[in-house]
Amino acid sequence: MSATIADDSDLLRTFAADPDLVRKPLRSRSLAGISERMILCPDIMPFSMNTRTAVENLAQELSTSNKGVVFLTPSGKVAKEWEGIGVHAESSSEVQKIVKRLQDGTSFGPYVLANRYDGIDLPGDSCRMLVLSGLPTGTSEYEKYRATAVYGGASFNRMLAQRIEQGIGRGARGAGDHCVVLIVGTALASWVGKEANFNFLTSATQAQLTIGTEISKAVKTREEFFATAMRCIDRDPVWQSYHAEILDELVEDKEADQNHLDLAAIERKAVDLWASGNHEKAIARLEKALALTSIDSQEKGWVLQLAARIADDWGNEERAEDLQRNAYGHNSNLKRPKIMGAYRLLPPPGVQAKAVVVSIQAYRFRKGYLAQFDSLMANLTPDASANQFEQALANLGRMLGFTASRHDDAGVGPDVLWLLPNKQGLIIEAKSRKREANPLNKLEHGQLLVSEQWFTQHYPDYAPIRVSIVPNANATQAAAAGQSCALTMDKLQVLVSDARALIEILCESQLSAGELEGHSAQLLDKSPLAAERIVGGYLQAFKVEPT
Repeated sequence: MSATIADDSDLLRTFAADPDLVRKPLRSRSLAGISERMILCPDIMPFSMNTRTAVENLAQELSTSNKGVVFLTPSGKVAKEWEGIGVHAESSSEVQKIVKRLQDGTSFGPYVLANRYDGIDLPGDSCRMLVLSGLPTGTSEYEKYRATAVYGGASFNRMLAQRIEQGIGRGARGAGDHCVVLIVGTALASWVGKEANFNFLTSATQAQLTIGTEISKAVKTREEFFATAMRCIDRDPVWQSYHAEILDELVEDKEADQNHLDLAAIERKAVDLWASGNHEKAIARLEKALALTSIDSQEKGWVLQLAARIADDWGNEERAEDLQRNAYGHNSNLKRPKIMGAYRLLPPPGVQAKAVVVSIQAYRFRKGYLAQFDSLMANLTPDASANQFEQALANLGRMLGFTASRHDDAGVGPDVLWLLPNKQGLIIEAKSRKREANPLNKLEHGQLLVSEQWFTQHYPDYAPIRVSIVPNANATQAAAAGQSCALTMDKLQVLVSDARALIEILCESQLSAGELEGHSAQLLDKSPLAAERIVGGYLQAFKVEPT
């Protein structure tokens, strides 16, 4: 097969391959089939640069010198963000015409192709620069649904890894071919930068990303960025020798994740049993998968939902509902059961300075975490949907070192809850889409009071702090909101800005993990972001609006 299969579990689920053979595949020790790729990440380069402008300028320079340039995006929406740089192909027939022009050498772009991570070959000068912009998505409706259902878990990231591998492979087709690959966009840069995600990629791609990351960190000016890319395109002997030497040193055999392969084999066997009418055995087989140690919560929920579907097809509604309730308890992205299970308490928060640093240390290069912060906080605006805003607010709490979660998506509790290490709980109702001049009214404050009752029932050891995120700190007299706090949109932006400044200092530090924790504690000791000062630093009492 010419296509890269980064996740061998697909061979088990799709083709019912022998699990023992998949665990011990034939491997070649030769590097002869690996193309030469310089993978650069402009977002982590240590200088102020408008990434879009720099990438566009380099793209135009190459295409006018008869070097093919192609942008790959996950959707038409992201493709339109590059309008003005090149031709955006909408239909399959248009893509085929573009590929033929590139291969024939009658045009060199730049071209912007949406969701074309496989099925196109661009060897030689047809593609000397490939730009991956944005995180890939699934191609089929099933893939998109599964990606949503297991979002954030290992299964989701394996799917992303495979799509990224396929995308990178469009621009250099086998031994002797070469290409510059640019990883563009905060979401994609931060995904690649996270250690756990990086480990899902093939060994060769890991090696080339390691080479490119070290090069990217050393590029200090826009001119150096251009010159570095041209070293690969112009066949600089020093670059070629360096790439070959480091690739030989870093590429090694990777052991398969045995639990992941076991899960795939169990799923396939369960579906076969279901198809043959053995519903009870199929369900029992899936429940057995929950004992696998490395299966995360999202995947456990996915497996239990499959078991619930089998029970429903069997006609056992009670068993189906029980399984779906258990599935939803593991993974709230799944179908909500008719009757919710008991609420599971959030774990207590640890030391704030340590929690902040632990998140940063999960990244191979720390600026990737800063890119992740920017990507997640982009939804803390009135223009974002309620779901996007609340999720971003929960993410902000976690990145500040607190325990945080959305609750209203499960039908109970506040929109967002932050548990602070000083035994305070911020019960947050988000009114981000409220009109700027409107005060908090009685109904809106009533929701906050109901959420407080829920909180004190489940977290009696925490002091409740009622918080409403609103455009202004005014309230009607009927609201009786004197004992509640307002986090205005302006103050929220100050909070986000302060959090970013803290994270940026830590991400740019060269200190070791142990030393970084001490530095984090020193910074928080003087910061309004510290748990004991965050209420006084950013929240304010509501004022009664004159009638």
